[in-house]
Amino acid sequence: MSHYLPPKTPQQAREHRANVISGILWLLTIPPILFAIVAFGYSDQAPAFLRSFAVQLDTLLGQPVWWLIGPGK
Repeated sequence: MSHYLPPKTPQQAREHRANVISGILWLLTIPPILFAIVAFGYSDQAPAFLRSFAVQLDTLLGQPVWWLIGPGK
């Protein structure tokens, strides 16, 4: 098990903070990108391979996109 070692210099502290912020920003951008890909995959303009991929990805995630954009009951 690794333990957190505090930075020894201000330079290391800045680099660590920048890495943490960068990681958080990436984690915040991935869900909207996946949503856009799957939502476009359900459209008529999407190529067949993207439609197939979108359905499989949406099913894998529990169909949150289809629940949002699908026809009402």
